[in-house]
Amino acid sequence: MRAGRTAVVSRFDVIKKLIRKEYKKERPNAEQQRAVIHKYDLQRYTKGGKKRSREAMTKAIAKAVQSLQ
Repeated sequence: MRAGRTAVVSRFDVIKKLIRKEYKKERPNAEQQRAVIHKYDLQRYTKGGKKRSREAMTKAIAKAVQSLQ
């Protein structure tokens, strides 16, 4: 990677890793998956139904990636 460039991180991949961290080998159901998404603020839409801004999603994903390390 070049200096000053950031790696592309998929929101979905981060969610999968967070779920694996929370539930280990257990297969989580949809409600448990939603709980992890809301815990780390990774939902794509607001409660009002509007799509969240790119900046808000970027900050949330960066915070979630930090919690994985």
